[in-house]
Amino acid sequence: MTTLNHCRKVWTNFLNAGGFDMQTLSGLKLVSASKGSISCELQVEKEHLNRLGGCHGGLLSTIVDVGGSLAIAAENMHATGVSTDLNISFVSGAKLGDKLLINSRCDKIGGSLAYTSVDIKVGDKVVALGRHTKFVRLAHQQNAQLKESSTSE
Repeated sequence: MTTLNHCRKVWTNFLNAGGFDMQTLSGLKLVSASKGSISCELQVEKEHLNRLGGCHGGLLSTIVDVGGSLAIAAENMHATGVSTDLNISFVSGAKLGDKLLINSRCDKIGGSLAYTSVDIKVGDKVVALGRHTKFVRLAHQQNAQLKESSTSE
């Protein structure tokens, strides 16, 4: 399975779980992926705006969260761990109709922690820069169990 198809499968599992990711990012399109990195797009819709008509900071933070998780998935992980730290710098705004270009990479994945970086742009304009750290020890165990069960079937 290609890295992009693997990430699409993981993303589908996120969406099928329902909840916040599905409500907020159902329009997220996974465009390309390679080992440890993924590129996505999201059209800014009315539900993504703050009261002033700009892209809501909560949306951008959610993109950093999900983007970091998908970058970990691009390391051939099915489970992607739990967040321990997330930070974001809001550089400029985005408005209704803009297409957000999201580039995420897994900077390092170890036995316990994974470190990711997410850039969000509109064209060449940087909208936000984020970092996301995740605890992945249990995810490694879950991935090993998934691989073991799929080979024994």
